[in-house]
Amino acid sequence: MINVVVTMIIKEGRMDDFRTVAAELAPKVQAEKGCIAYDYTVDTESPLGSQEPVQPNRVTLLERWESPGALEAHMASPHMKEFMPRLSELRESATIRATSPLL
Repeated sequence: MINVVVTMIIKEGRMDDFRTVAAELAPKVQAEKGCIAYDYTVDTESPLGSQEPVQPNRVTLLERWESPGALEAHMASPHMKEFMPRLSELRESATIRATSPLL
């Protein structure tokens, strides 16, 4: 299994546009073979004392794939080639981390 955590800062005033494009893409990705989870999330207040400050323009995408091969096929899919430029133009920045289970 492989997990991907993408943290994005969305350009000021573009969150609604980002939400619209992401809502079009998400079901296509979730239907892919090997996709376990593909969830866009936004910061929220919580009772965690050590939480980073909430940023209203930060989106975190949490992905879980059955295998590195499934992730590789996802990245080569036609819908990713179509949607990546659309999403990229709405972001100020993005960081990506891949992880695998420790236990």
